[in-house]
Amino acid sequence: IGGHSAGAQLAALVCTDDRYLKTEGLSLSIVRGCIPVDGDTYDVPLQISVEPTQASQSHAKKFGSPESQKELSPVTHVVSGKDIPAFLILYVADNPLTGRQAQRLADALRHIGIAAELVAAEGKTHGTINADIGLPDDKPTQALWTFLQGAQK
Repeated sequence: IGGHSAGAQLAALVCTDDRYLKTEGLSLSIVRGCIPVDGDTYDVPLQISVEPTQASQSHAKKFGSPESQKELSPVTHVVSGKDIPAFLILYVADNPLTGRQAQRLADALRHIGIAAELVAAEGKTHGTINADIGLPDDKPTQALWTFLQGAQK
């Protein structure tokens, strides 16, 4: 399961909060891996606390109450015993906000023994990290193929 930007947050949420799959009669055990790409809301309260005022107000409005912000944060749901899959977390190297969020998610996953690889995409923007996926010489794409090959085993 993967996604870019807001889709990265949603992909990470589906891969950590098993309630979404359970609603469909499925479990996290069917997921082979998660690939969030340059998300900035794996820990919504943290993001709101470090963003410039206008952006933090936008996120606070979008994610609702502090309780809702926590529930919509993938890191909240990272706990042992849930079949959380391995993660490949791609992010723009020069963006401290998405870099901080990527590191926060990876740390939470690693803390409970889940494999979490971070790939900082040098020379990319929020748009090009996504647009360049699939190009032969693209570092994030190469990491993605390696990750997918390992997930197939």
